[in-house]
Amino acid sequence: MKIQRTIKVISMLILIAFAVSVSIAQETVGGIEITTKDTTGAVVPGVVITVTSGADTAGYKRTVTTDGSGYARLTQMPPGGYILTAAPISGFSETRTTARVELGKSSQVTLEMGIKSSVEVVVTSGDTVVDTGSSEISTSVSSAKIESLPVAGNFTSLLKIVPGVRPEALAGGFTIDGASGAENTFVIDGQEVTNYRNAGLNSNNNVPFALVQEFQVKSSGFNAEYGGATGGVVNVVTKGGNNQFHGDIGIGFEPSKLQGGNRPGLNRFTSGSVSNTTYVATNEYITAPKSQYLTTVPSVNLSGPILKNKVWFFASYSPTMFSQTVDSVYYSSAPSATRAVTGGERYTGKQRNEYSFGRIDASPFSKLRLTGTFVYNPLIQQGVIPYGTYAIGGTTSCVNFGGTIGSLCGNDLASRQGGFQSSKNVTGQAVYTPLSSIVATFRYSRGFLNEKLGNYFKPSGTRYICTSGNAAGTTTFGSEACTTGINDPANDQTFKDVSVRTNYEGDMSFLFNAGGRHELKGGYGHQAIYNDLLKNFTTRVYMQYGRPIDNDFNWSNLATPSAPICAVGQVVGCVLGHGALYRYGERGEGSNLNQAIYVQDKWQIGRRFTLNVGVRIEKESLPSFNGFAAPFAFGWGDKIAPRIGGAFDVFGDGKTKVFGSYGKFYDRLKFKMAQGSFGGNFYRVDFFEIAPNNAPYRSAYTPSTILGNFTDPIGGACAPTGFIGSGLSRCQNDYRVASNVPGVDIEDAGGIDVNLKPYQQREFTFGAEHELHKNWVIKGRYTNKKLLETVEDAGAISATGSEIYITGNPGKGLHAQFLQQFGYAEPYASARRDYNAVELQIERRLADNFYFNANYTYSRLRGNYSGLANSDEAGRSDPGVNRSFDLPMIGFVAKGGSDYGALGTDRPHVVNAYGGYNWIWKGTGNSTEFSAFQTFQSGTPQSTLINFIVPIFLNGRGDMGRTPMLYQTDFSVSHRYKFGTDKKYAVEANINLINAFDQATVTSLQTTLSNISLASFGAAQGYGCASGDYPCLLNKFNAGSLYTQINTNLNSNPLVFNAKNSSYGMANGYQGGRNVRFGFKFVF
Repeated sequence: MKIQRTIKVISMLILIAFAVSVSIAQETVGGIEITTKDTTGAVVPGVVITVTSGADTAGYKRTVTTDGSGYARLTQMPPGGYILTAAPISGFSETRTTARVELGKSSQVTLEMGIKSSVEVVVTSGDTVVDTGSSEISTSVSSAKIESLPVAGNFTSLLKIVPGVRPEALAGGFTIDGASGAENTFVIDGQEVTNYRNAGLNSNNNVPFALVQEFQVKSSGFNAEYGGATGGVVNVVTKGGNNQFHGDIGIGFEPSKLQGGNRPGLNRFTSGSVSNTTYVATNEYITAPKSQYLTTVPSVNLSGPILKNKVWFFASYSPTMFSQTVDSVYYSSAPSATRAVTGGERYTGKQRNEYSFGRIDASPFSKLRLTGTFVYNPLIQQGVIPYGTYAIGGTTSCVNFGGTIGSLCGNDLASRQGGFQSSKNVTGQAVYTPLSSIVATFRYSRGFLNEKLGNYFKPSGTRYICTSGNAAGTTTFGSEACTTGINDPANDQTFKDVSVRTNYEGDMSFLFNAGGRHELKGGYGHQAIYNDLLKNFTTRVYMQYGRPIDNDFNWSNLATPSAPICAVGQVVGCVLGHGALYRYGERGEGSNLNQAIYVQDKWQIGRRFTLNVGVRIEKESLPSFNGFAAPFAFGWGDKIAPRIGGAFDVFGDGKTKVFGSYGKFYDRLKFKMAQGSFGGNFYRVDFFEIAPNNAPYRSAYTPSTILGNFTDPIGGACAPTGFIGSGLSRCQNDYRVASNVPGVDIEDAGGIDVNLKPYQQREFTFGAEHELHKNWVIKGRYTNKKLLETVEDAGAISATGSEIYITGNPGKGLHAQFLQQFGYAEPYASARRDYNAVELQIERRLADNFYFNANYTYSRLRGNYSGLANSDEAGRSDPGVNRSFDLPMIGFVAKGGSDYGALGTDRPHVVNAYGGYNWIWKGTGNSTEFSAFQTFQSGTPQSTLINFIVPIFLNGRGDMGRTPMLYQTDFSVSHRYKFGTDKKYAVEANINLINAFDQATVTSLQTTLSNISLASFGAAQGYGCASGDYPCLLNKFNAGSLYTQINTNLNSNPLVFNAKNSSYGMANGYQGGRNVRFGFKFVF
């Protein structure tokens, strides 16, 4: 098998080598296909055509000549509008037309040559020409449509208009064709900006619309040049300058008074003893008053020529500034009948997202085009808001910093806190066209991000927490002891979390004829991520008086008490209790390298059929943070991704096509797993005993006195008697033994399945597209996507209670071996996710100042695994290390069998519609534009959970039904007044309303039925398993044998009155409130 795989890979490399240049290929361009004909429809060869950029497009100029069949193709063109001028030839006069280029698409233009010919083909923003050669599903939205639609400031606020794309909190971001938000790739100007650790998009890179020329979402069938996404590819191209000077100055506002009201919050209050009828649980909804806040969005943009026809620029400064004042009122934690005000504080805070951007385009000669961009986009936080306006259990925090600062409390402290999250990105690109049939591209980018918000004015000393000590006003354990309830402010420190992403990319395309027209494209990509980590460091000392060292309720340890607990007045031969030194942090340096090679051929066979065939292979190394090698990597033969598609022009008129595609897509592992498993996390707890007649606890029990000369060996150490070093520590537990340390016990460090398969998904799509009438297009597609493998830290518990985690494919390979070894019965849960969807769409292209789109998607999202972000954990985005498969019963339900079913983000029916009309006032050139967006969506499934070691399904997915249908209306209106010579100046006023009617649909219910853990052993529970025999307990759970007894324990336990959660089934999540933004702009 290995020999065959090697031969296969070598063969592919040889095939690709002649074409390869460079690219992980993040698309920033499109193209135009031109056919020249006379008035009878006969082709006209040898026509010289000059293509220049329009008013809204980065500077561009190229000349091509049609071949013997009257055909010419231009590629690597920035998106936007173009003017095509055909020079006079053989009796034909000069002919001029226009066309619009969209990302990743070939606009097809027919130039009719004639004495008076002036055929105009105008394809405006979002007007998708039927690209009869494409088999991919993608949607492009250009700046013209962006400026007219209701928006909320940054480009991601418009992703929802794309069919198959929805913002979903449970998906951890945007779900695209059923995938979780952590499976999308975000690209700006060819540079990937997806978060390196948790996936998704940092707010630093959620750029404002002022910078965006066009964005595109690729959701299915994309070519071999794209990798690293089992969701979708979100691609943004920024604006550029041209030969005309343009600019605008504007400002927008979002005042709190115009925004929607706060949503009610579900609160639960309890009193009395859980063991008798005095226990009372009260559920209440509390709607907090609105705070005062203001978002201000100034923007200054300027573009034009530096050297006409050669060098152009675009510059923008568009920060987002947010200020807030919150009058927090503190309340006691009690029902409304007895709730009392306990205090309050006014808090103030500011945050500024900087976006300073510059772009240079240059064409030193006709065959070379250069582009460079730079964006400075830090996030600056000045002050934090610890509470809302209604703070149950709120208290004013104080920290004594000593020295000249002294003690700071409340807003004096909070207003100084905050942080600076530095970010900057630079890109450079060169496109060289030595011949009309050859195009070579090279791209370089470097992105820097240092995530360290919330780090100013944090206490840096040891945090003391007194879980049991002297009662207030007493000295039961001596005057040196702490008072029960002491809990110092959090002291976690982030010194740096630097990620540097460096890409070398590019590609080479060859246009030639051989049994039809070919556009053969090959590429190589080199993407490296470097991470320098020193964050979340915290040192805490827990003091627990009255408890011996072997009676710890937070952690277990192997130390035995050196003496009994002191009796009242006893000071010799005894101890007062014990304590724990807790140290946690993330540290180290690590880097990975992902390389990709691909080849893609667009082969037009005859006039009507196009075959798109490609293959992509990748090699991926993983980061290590402790100096030892990462235990596995993916070689060139592990990620082979075929891409096959075809499109057929049904009638040969360029107006109707049918298409289909098949592809395999692989994820690139995020750093979250590597940081936790390969040495990036530090987590140790030292246990010590508290001696009588010692110094006050804050000076007697410090990290140095507890640790002494102990050097933190891998795995820690425990001495049943005596000390492990020169300090007071009796036992040290190491909870983060790295899996890549040579020779460590798999039960201490976890295991790595070196034969694991990479995260991968298979998909196929087929559909049709037809131009109904001028400017009207209908589309339809069916898509099936199936997750084949996932990579997770899957767990198992032995009969003796030892818990291990295996990094691998859950339920398979090494994980299955340990499940079998520990006595778990088959079948084992493995990841399943299936997405099937039918999508219908009708669109009117922008013409005569009007555009419209309506689309309907019927889909089924089924599985037991939602993806790299977990919808079963409220959208937790910790790729590879979320709760999925952590225990052998995760993947099953208490009723018995698999928990395969409707996943948390399943919405079977989604209808979206949007459109706009621009009213031109006759004789003035002034205009008023109206636009709207409307959505109707099925609710999401709600499923009963019980606490059985961890939250787990009782009956199966969706047993509680669905939330109500979600619907929302967005609306915008703008008015532009033109003045000056030739009306070249304008002022504009605009207003955008998101969720204009402030709909507050319920989006989630309280789904947890039990308050207590139902996994206890013993005769009282009736499970029939010996204490600690987890294989017995969990095998019975998976088979459904415990279902009846679990319900009995929930409903009729005479000793536990809080077994059931009284808020079960109540609404606990709502649609977000109305957002209103208005603004003004001067255009010149």
